[in-house]
Formats: sequence, structure tokens, C-alpha cells
Amino acid sequence: MSTPAVSATTARANLFKLIKEVAADHTVTRITSNAGDAVLMSAEDYESWQETVYLLRSPANARRLMEAVARDKAGDAGTTKTMEELESLTADAAGDE
Repeated sequence: MSTPAVSATTARANLFKLIKEVAADHTVTRITSNAGDAVLMSAEDYESWQETVYLLRSPANARRLMEAVARDKAGDAGTTKTMEELESLTADAAGDE
């Protein structure tokens, strides 16, 4: 997957246009500079990315999530859990860290 790149000078001149594009299209733009490169992405995509990183940080939680994805792909809806059962899973995951 290739990320479009623009120079810092071009990004500065077109900042509002770039912001609008990444927010509307959910794309990422690399901004290149001699001082180092940066990435421009929508706040919505960044927050989603941060949430994913947080959820996958715990190996036990990552395993449960991947198992749930596999069950979903296999057409198995799984079991219904009460709020207390879900809270217990969260507490167990926190203890695994």
C-alpha cells in the first residue's frame, strides 16, 4: 500500500485542502521534510487506530478478539454475555498485563 507524499512546503500551502481530503476519504498523507517525515490523518482514523492498539496490547485480549473474528467469519454468532460477565472478562484481561 502506497501512501501519497507531499513536501512540507506543499503541505503548508495546501493544508486545509489536505485536511479535508484525509477527513473525507479516510486516507493518510506523508509530509516529507529534511527535519523528518510526518503523517497527516483524520482524527477519527487516529482515534480508531489508538483504540485498536489499546485493545491488542494485552495478549489475552488480542487472542480473544482474534478468536471472535474467526467465529464471526465462520458464521458462529457466539454466546450472549451479561454485563457482569463482560466486566469479568475485562478484569481478567487487566490482570494478564
